[in-house]
Amino acid sequence: MFQSISCIALRTVKYDDRRSIVSVWTATHGRMSLSVASGASKEARRRRALMMPLSIFAAEADMRPGREIVGVRDVRPLELLPSIVTEPAKAATALFLAEVLERLLRQSAGDAPMWHFLTASIRRLDGMAESRGVAAFPLVFLYALSRHLGIEPDMEGGGTILDLTGGRLRASAPLSGAWLDADATRYARMLSRLTYDTCARLRMSRTLRSRILDEILRYYTIHYAPLGHLNSLEVVRQIF
Repeated sequence: MFQSISCIALRTVKYDDRRSIVSVWTATHGRMSLSVASGASKEARRRRALMMPLSIFAAEADMRPGREIVGVRDVRPLELLPSIVTEPAKAATALFLAEVLERLLRQSAGDAPMWHFLTASIRRLDGMAESRGVAAFPLVFLYALSRHLGIEPDMEGGGTILDLTGGRLRASAPLSGAWLDADATRYARMLSRLTYDTCARLRMSRTLRSRILDEILRYYTIHYAPLGHLNSLEVVRQIF
């Protein structure tokens, strides 16, 4: 039975000479794997273009019971995101965030608030004009995502050290576990207050931005799922 689904593309892997498997996050079923015909035809190229990382598209899915990989037809765009395709910094950001989401979003269940957060975030990335805002976008997005996953650190209180293991501020460094020094904690506090409208205000060097990104990924690894060896991480570092 075919059913219309709305999807965010996360990752495409070639399965054989005729098919590719596209990992997606859907509005109604959470994480899914779609079987998509590959090849050099005009239709195959069109589908690949519609399923680039963080593309938002709709399809008719063959929802047969017991199938882990679902066949689809009538793939069509739900959002036009031209700058994510044409601007290298945004394309690299989309590739990186799609890889992170592919690791984190494993549950197979619908989650309307998550869907709305992700699609709104992707639209904001596409529409972002300032290069400084694009550079800060991965940090602001990943901090905001922690709220939706229920692992946001507790940034209330007067502590100057962020205990990454405990997920809270402290007056002094813990004896064991991971933690941020006072300077890095100050930037973590800033991230907790920033929005996509204000992320261009985040001024930091490339070295510091890379360090803060590493610490955010370490926090996710501690509290949610391993994020070691992300293939796109070095690309993001080089661009920003």
